[in-house]
Amino acid sequence: MKGHLSLRTKDKRLGYLLITPAMIILSVIIIYPMVYSFYISLYNMNVSNPAKGMVYVGFKNTIEIITDPSWWLSILRTFYFVLADIFVGMTLGLLIALLLNRKLPLKGVIFAIVLFPYVLAPIVNALMWKLIYDPEYGFLNGILYSLGIINNYIPWLSNPKSAIIMLIIANLWQGTPFAVILFLSGLKSIPQEQYEAADIDGATKWQSFLYITLPSLRNILYITAVMKTILTFKIFDIVYALTGGGPANSTEVVSIKIYHESFSFLRFGKASAMSYILLIIVLGFILFYLKIFGNQNEQT
Repeated sequence: MKGHLSLRTKDKRLGYLLITPAMIILSVIIIYPMVYSFYISLYNMNVSNPAKGMVYVGFKNTIEIITDPSWWLSILRTFYFVLADIFVGMTLGLLIALLLNRKLPLKGVIFAIVLFPYVLAPIVNALMWKLIYDPEYGFLNGILYSLGIINNYIPWLSNPKSAIIMLIIANLWQGTPFAVILFLSGLKSIPQEQYEAADIDGATKWQSFLYITLPSLRNILYITAVMKTILTFKIFDIVYALTGGGPANSTEVVSIKIYHESFSFLRFGKASAMSYILLIIVLGFILFYLKIFGNQNEQT
């Protein structure tokens, strides 16, 4: 017995020893920056006047942010991207995954074409769409003009009303393949016997989808919604490259606002406070998703 306990103790020590490097790395690259960022949010950092040093202001930065209408407008604009990604992006991803799950000619080629936007670097994707939306020689204006849909070339990214819509379309183009990959992996894990039994019982394709496919994809739906929400709330590259938050701040999403606070106005304390408020908002969304899908788990 003593030998057995001694062996278990050695195993635990070995386990702790093996995870120590990973814990050190996590502490350095994740925990320490988060703690230091919170520390900075409690101060005003006088970068332009180093002699003045850091001035402790407590939660003044946070209060100023939550009482600033421009902050909530940036949250609202980001929310548009999230809604589009959740409802349009996930729906398109599921439909494409259902199509790719069937036997198709040149299926590998189609799959490669679908995944192409996802493997592009975000900045390359942004520059490509900048050329597409170009008001003078862009592909979008050219095709619409040749089809007779528009009479004059439209400056898509210079119009406050159309700019954010164009950005959402560009973001969907690159983000949807991520949902396709997740949904396709979920579809591959569903046993075919369930569909065969449903066919024998006389179920329609819609009934099979509603009562077999969707319940089986519940966990994938949850993961996809969480990942898309996190990734979309921190969207930066495509907005920065195409509009920089303009025109007239009409596309200034949260990440762009935090960027400007940090590197344009050098208000690092305020930018850190914004990051923590954004973290709380994203956590709220994740808890909301957990409640929805958790209730579905209880019902099933």
